[in-house]
Amino acid sequence: MAFKISENLSDRIATYLTEKIVRLKLAPGERILEQTISDELGVSRSPIREAIRILEKSGLVEIIPRCGARVSQVTEETIEGYADVLAVLYGLVVRR
Repeated sequence: MAFKISENLSDRIATYLTEKIVRLKLAPGERILEQTISDELGVSRSPIREAIRILEKSGLVEIIPRCGARVSQVTEETIEGYADVLAVLYGLVVRR
């Protein structure tokens, strides 16, 4: 018997916001306005807040206390860090 992992509303909103960030419809440094997303999707702000927390864990969004959330800016150090991690992962793949 196979179990299907269900995706809740917060996860679906996080996926939606991720797509907007990746496609640069939300620019780096741009504020994410909960009310705007809420009106756009026709949902309450609670699942949007949870989606933003999910994206913060993945590094796509920064939550600034008492100011809201904004899209993370990609810096040269960030790219170098990802490149270092990828180099290690590729090395492990090659060894296998």
